[in-house]
Amino acid sequence: MPEGQGPATTRRRLRFELRRLRDEKGLAQADVVKQLDWSPSKLIRIENGSVGISVTDVRALAGVYKAPEEAVDELVALARVARGRRWWSSYRDIVSPQYQEFIGFEADASRLRQFHPCIVPGLLQIEPYVRALIPALLVSPLSEAHIEGHVQVRLRRQQEILDGDTPPDFSVVIDEAALRRPVGGIETMRAQLQHIADMQRHESVTIAILPFAAGPHVGMQGAFHIMEFADAADDSMLYLENAQQGDVAMRDQPELVDMYNKVFDGMLERSLRDGAAVDYLTKISKELT
Repeated sequence: MPEGQGPATTRRRLRFELRRLRDEKGLAQADVVKQLDWSPSKLIRIENGSVGISVTDVRALAGVYKAPEEAVDELVALARVARGRRWWSSYRDIVSPQYQEFIGFEADASRLRQFHPCIVPGLLQIEPYVRALIPALLVSPLSEAHIEGHVQVRLRRQQEILDGDTPPDFSVVIDEAALRRPVGGIETMRAQLQHIADMQRHESVTIAILPFAAGPHVGMQGAFHIMEFADAADDSMLYLENAQQGDVAMRDQPELVDMYNKVFDGMLERSLRDGAAVDYLTKISKELT
């Protein structure tokens, strides 16, 4: 599979292309579903990406849009990749569709930029931290099996992203508040801080700490993730976290992504990096009580 062309980015590319073909023909969604004898909701879900699309349905839509044969072949190829199964597919009964989509785009990204104001970012969490954190964040209770599933997904994400053959360029800004809250107890938190310091030596990882002394900043309003892709055809993605069991709100408007990139750059300029970041992690670790 070409770099950056996993099921998530391919599914997005496919639905954009289908929507473009419909627009070029000047067809409304109602016109299309009438010709195919589909329910209106089916095409809406296909175009907004909330459901997958079969090769049969791709061919049917391409027929309505009178797409040339070579374009149909490309659409069919995209549909087959988009329906492919990846490691997180085995957890589809445990994690939400939104979180599965997040994992898919994260896996396809060539560059990740993340900020979190109050939690160590998931890709940097050690297992004891994960096990203490996940139950504490639940809005509604989950079974032990579901909690364990979420723990395993978190750990597998780290393995696949950071230790894969082609890890993305991963830059993360962590607010000091996230580093001082003793999730799992003092010893677990000290081990977590040491792990963050150790990750500074990872060739593809850049860690910055935004200290309290930096004052107020936009990121205090919530965590966000920016995902960029190797293929220019794939626009960058922005994810904004919420409290619903780790679900995320997705945004793919280029102007909004650019805005958050500028916000990230601004926080990065005000942060401690390299040796200064390691020294600050050591200072925080000593002060935990």
